[in-house]
Amino acid sequence: MKIIVLKSNFLEALSAVERAIGSGSNLPVLKNFLLRSEGSKITAVSTNLELAITYTFSGKVVENGEAVIPFSVLYSIVRNINSERITVELKNKKVVVTTDNYEATIQGYDSKEYPIIPNLHDRVPKITMTAGNLARALENTIIATQFSEIRPEISGIFAKIDSGAVFFVGTDSFRLAEKKIEDARCSEESSDVKAIIPLRTAEEVIRIMAAQGESDVYIQFDSTQVLFKTENVEIISRLIDGNFPEYTPIIPTQTNIEVTVSRHEFVNAVKLTSAFSGKMNDIAFSVGENGKHIELSSSDAATGENTYKVPAKVKGDKISLVFNWKYLLEGAKVFSGEEITLGINAPEKPVKIKSAGDPSLVYVVMPIKN
Repeated sequence: MKIIVLKSNFLEALSAVERAIGSGSNLPVLKNFLLRSEGSKITAVSTNLELAITYTFSGKVVENGEAVIPFSVLYSIVRNINSERITVELKNKKVVVTTDNYEATIQGYDSKEYPIIPNLHDRVPKITMTAGNLARALENTIIATQFSEIRPEISGIFAKIDSGAVFFVGTDSFRLAEKKIEDARCSEESSDVKAIIPLRTAEEVIRIMAAQGESDVYIQFDSTQVLFKTENVEIISRLIDGNFPEYTPIIPTQTNIEVTVSRHEFVNAVKLTSAFSGKMNDIAFSVGENGKHIELSSSDAATGENTYKVPAKVKGDKISLVFNWKYLLEGAKVFSGEEITLGINAPEKPVKIKSAGDPSLVYVVMPIKN
């Protein structure tokens, strides 16, 4: 193998595969990545056996071949090299990295020792959407997701197709976020897709797909794996085995009280009043009698108390609730519109947050019981 690449292209490839590099000591080869040149293609491949990333980048292929290289060593070298042109060559089972004024020899592994990257079965459901839409949908829903050893089925983003639309859903039992994508292109076989994408995989898909812009990404599933594929990157991950909870009954279809506020002012109010919240991160939320404002407040016997009045358009009766301020803040920040509307039924019932600026996104948060 011998290739000549630009530093910027090489760094981009290494950054893309970095998060799938293994960190455990049981299989030392996983701390390496596979660099392959074939024809006019150069690919970098990494896997930790749960997640695999393949990134194709441009360069000059002088000689076909492949090498397994310690990731941290090569990444450090490439980041600190001053020259823009880098030559990487396999000589006598060692990897030689050279520029005009630098040379390094790295001891690598035999490429036969590197794990085989799995393939999905031939006929699997396929979905096509833009990479940007996918990244945004996962960003919108990942905020409501947390890793749980006790309930692994909620340790990821649930994906399903219903009536030709793709839904992504995240929940940690205290709040829930659902994003609907209607302009995705779905194959006929994909109508029964229901899968749970691991949290770490979703994080990597967001990171990589956000840089892919409006290019298409193809998503394929089989019973145990998911593939995200663009023109120059492939991400394959295991799916979480389990049944995602039936969440649709949690989302209120009708609400007795609706409070519409400036999203920016509401975010500031939550941040400010949280200063005196207690161990439960609790802040009080109340709708006054005049229907022209809401009040957010918190108090602590040791530090003090505060109250913030936020102008609002209120439909319905007065009510008081208590929220975890962090959940309320994240729910408000996930939207991009100028205003948000909180739909409320009772102090112990789920509250639905939505925005006219993005009707495809719903955030639901449970109040704290008094």
